[in-house]
Amino acid sequence: MHENRDSTDALEIYKLPATFSLDNLKALQLSDDLVTSPGRNHLAHHIRRYPLDLRAQVQRVLMNKDQSDLAGALQDLFIALKDNGHKLRELVFAQVSAHLSDEHRQYFSAWLEHGFDQGYDDRFMTGSVLATGLPQKAYPLITLAAREKTTYTSYYQEAVDCLEYGQLEVAQELLEQEMLNPEGDPRTEEELLRVYSYSKDYESQERLRSLLQEQGRELSPGWDLPRTDNAN
Repeated sequence: MHENRDSTDALEIYKLPATFSLDNLKALQLSDDLVTSPGRNHLAHHIRRYPLDLRAQVQRVLMNKDQSDLAGALQDLFIALKDNGHKLRELVFAQVSAHLSDEHRQYFSAWLEHGFDQGYDDRFMTGSVLATGLPQKAYPLITLAAREKTTYTSYYQEAVDCLEYGQLEVAQELLEQEMLNPEGDPRTEEELLRVYSYSKDYESQERLRSLLQEQGRELSPGWDLPRTDNAN
C-alpha cells in the first residue's frame, strides 16, 4: 500500500523546538537555520506577551525581512517603544526599508518624524500582534465633546493612579516604560520592584533587568531575583 505524503528531511526530527532554539539568543541577525516559520511564530507569540523585549523585537523584524509580515513586525516595534528608542527605530527601519512598499516606507518615515500620537493611526498591518486590529484609522460612532488632555507628566504618575484602582498589569507596563527612559522619574524603580514582588512576575523582572543592563544602567540589589532552591 502506497501513501502520498510530503517528503520530509529526517534531520528535522532532531531539531529542538523554536522556543528552545531562540530563547536568550543575543544575536540580532539570526542564522538561516533559525529563520523558519516556527521561529517567526514563536517570536510573534513572545512579543505579544513581552512587547518590551527589544532584542526579540529586532530579531523578529530582521527575520521577516523578506516576508509579508515585515510591516506588521516593524509596526509592533514602533508600538512597543512609542516615543522612546528613536535611534533604534531609525536603525531598524533603515535595515529593512528596501523591502517595504512605498506606502509603508512613507508611513514609518512619518511616524519617526511626528511621533507616536500622530504616527500611529490605529491601522492594522499583516503580522502585527500589538496593533488594535483596525484596517484604517478609527472614527467614533458618536461625536463627543473634546476630551481634555491628560494631566499626567510621566508614565510613573499614571501608573500610581492605576495601582490605586487595582489595575496592576497596566501599572506594571507603565512603570516598565518609564524605567526604560534613563531620564524617567527616579521613584519608578522602587515602585516597579514592589509590583514585581507582589505579582511574583519574576520572568518580566529578569527580562527588563537584562535590557537595563544592556543600556549600561546601574541597578540596585533589589533587582536580584529571590532564591528558588530548597537549601536550608
